[in-house]
Amino acid sequence: MTKIGIIGVGAVGSSYLYASLNKNIEAEYVLIDMFEKYAEAQAKDLNDAACSMVNCGSIFRAGNYKDLSDANIVVITASAKPKEGKLQDRMELLKDNAILIKSIAENIKTSGFSGVTIIASNPVDIMATIYQQVTKYEPEKVISSGTILETARMKKFLSKKINVKASSITGFVIGEHGSRCIIPFLKMRIGLGSLKDFLANGLVTKEWLDKLGQKVKDEAFEIISGKGITNFGIGENLAEITLAINNDRQSVYSLGVQLPKEYQNHGIYFGLPVVLGKNGYRHLPKIRLEEEEQKMFDDYSKEIKETVLKILKEIKVPTTIKW
Repeated sequence: MTKIGIIGVGAVGSSYLYASLNKNIEAEYVLIDMFEKYAEAQAKDLNDAACSMVNCGSIFRAGNYKDLSDANIVVITASAKPKEGKLQDRMELLKDNAILIKSIAENIKTSGFSGVTIIASNPVDIMATIYQQVTKYEPEKVISSGTILETARMKKFLSKKINVKASSITGFVIGEHGSRCIIPFLKMRIGLGSLKDFLANGLVTKEWLDKLGQKVKDEAFEIISGKGITNFGIGENLAEITLAINNDRQSVYSLGVQLPKEYQNHGIYFGLPVVLGKNGYRHLPKIRLEEEEQKMFDDYSKEIKETVLKILKEIKVPTTIKW
């Protein structure tokens, strides 16, 4: 049976586990959390759900890092909590998460784990870069959730506009997860047509697409302002990534992956469409972006690289990333 470890079983981790259960990803799930009793309770609750389903052989149990030695996949959703009574700036919060990911990476490496790692801890691409630099695992076996959620949100809005199912839209959001994602609209396809066709017949306007780009970026803030966290969307997408690896799908997803040498600022993790299967991801040919899109991609990835190198130095992690 497949063995899957999950580090951090709060709102995002538990949403991932429940989504995986309902996607019939049959596995032995090892739940690791700093609050051991909470992990034990989550495992009991999930086992109740599994035993209520027809022909479900999944098993959930609380465990520790030693249990990951023979795991096939590890999913990391853990994040450092903001310090109570103290207003922390972005870099201080980033450093706290970096220290946490460094510790998690060291524990996973020590366990003897050699499978595929999926990271959802924010900021995902920086955390994935740190994790890979600490563990020195093959880059192809370290994945961040990247822009898979932005891609889902883009399809959500576009499918409503043109009245087709989201699954009928072929297109991806790339770049950094969050406010600096990039949407190459002119590369999208619906059936045999592209968005150029929809622009030509007036079903979609450039002004609407410009607003769509901002709507995709703002959606997380809209959700967080209403409920305090985003968990179902990312949980479902993490389960989808797991399913693609477990079933060796060789399907294309927009994920946070290590930029190859064909790109500027290579060595860091950044959102790109890649082919996903049992051994991790493999790159597609370099994307030919519009001039403005390429400039944004290069500028944003350069900022990530500068931040990564600064953080790695502060937390004393030797790096292979070069300018």
